[in-house]
Amino acid sequence: MKMKASRVPVIFLLCILTIISCKKDQVNAGNLSFVQKWILDSMKVYYYWNETMPQSPVPGASSTAFFKSLLNNADRFSYLDDPDEKITEYSSFGYYGFDYVIVNNATTPGGLVATVTLVVPGSAAYKAGLKRGDFFTAVNDVLISSASSNTIQHILKQGNPVKLQLANMEAGIITATETLNLSAQYFTEQPVYLTKVFNSAGKKTGYIFYDAFNGVFDRNLLDSLSKLKTAGVSNLIIDLRYNPGGDVSSAAKFAAVLANAEANQTFVIYQANKNGGRSNRSFQQTMLENDYQPQSFSDVISRRLNLEKVIVLATAATASSAELLINALKPYITVIQVGGKTVGKDMAAFAIADERKPAQVSLILHPLIFKLYNANGKGDYSGGLIPDFAVDEFTELPLKQFGDPADPLLNQALALTGNRISTTSNNTSGKSLSGSGVNYSSANERAARALTVKVSRASR
Repeated sequence: MKMKASRVPVIFLLCILTIISCKKDQVNAGNLSFVQKWILDSMKVYYYWNETMPQSPVPGASSTAFFKSLLNNADRFSYLDDPDEKITEYSSFGYYGFDYVIVNNATTPGGLVATVTLVVPGSAAYKAGLKRGDFFTAVNDVLISSASSNTIQHILKQGNPVKLQLANMEAGIITATETLNLSAQYFTEQPVYLTKVFNSAGKKTGYIFYDAFNGVFDRNLLDSLSKLKTAGVSNLIIDLRYNPGGDVSSAAKFAAVLANAEANQTFVIYQANKNGGRSNRSFQQTMLENDYQPQSFSDVISRRLNLEKVIVLATAATASSAELLINALKPYITVIQVGGKTVGKDMAAFAIADERKPAQVSLILHPLIFKLYNANGKGDYSGGLIPDFAVDEFTELPLKQFGDPADPLLNQALALTGNRISTTSNNTSGKSLSGSGVNYSSANERAARALTVKVSRASR
């Protein structure tokens, strides 16, 4: 969910006045439209890389083009919302409620096969019976191949009714079975999919699959953690493998339940440009950045777990507030990362809109504003957070269900807690499908396109 800015910090208001009254001579804006000048003035105040923007910006063919021309080469994530530019593509997740990857398989006519990685409970895909680990070889009778891969992705981003050709894998061979018809349906994702307790020799390890930092469901998250506290777990495995991020206040609440920290201790450090400076935000302050309840630190930590360590399952689809949680916990508790390298969204943004009455500009800017650091001043992970134990979940197909100890990521995590459970491998593929075996991942794309860490303008 997008967060609407509530008020502009005084320091930034002063900067705006300074730019408008004193610094126009530093930028040749004579050929710019009214809207483009508004974009430029806003970026000069807030944008993290404001000093690298072109001194003589060239008017673009559209507001989006002009905005992009101002961005630093290191910026992968700033964007703007333009109501005049219609978005025609979303994702298979947004329309049907499932993510998938396309992987190599020599036994299919096209040399590729798709496998489902996630299905949202209550979505169209879920209601139709689609499950994590299911295979499909064609969409709307278009066979999946290297030549058609982009077409397949395009079809599943349109939201039109689709037909999937399902398949089974036996002894490494893919065989087509029945077809499955899907139509786009509205659904709400409740981000806690599953909690579980593993018990071996009296040692209890908790597991939670959490797919988005959505403040609307903070109480559900906290209640789920409270149940793990009641169960007496001494270690916790947090499955963030496809979590694209979300609300920073939710991340602070999650961390407070896990970390031995006080309300006034630093959760995150925001480093802005010279206009904004540096700001240390405590756990309590960060919890107040949204209106989602509960907001009281004492209320949140009533669910606090007594943990030895936290193990996070992460992949190339783990981004934004999910990465922030991993990094922010490290000063307070042992954190072990299992899986793959994360996306590398080590920055935060807030929405910038024209707040005049009536508004004269309809655009909403989402530029990167802050670099994020933990209480020890550690950050700068734009290249992604590196796992302590590298594990590829696609080394064994079909994929195991979330919470199954035979899942490669979870199995490694359980081993680190002394709770490894002996499993019989169901790998019938006959070969590893790791690394270059994955040609496309909708979850990775969803994480890359998702919002950066969402903070309130009031945080400055």
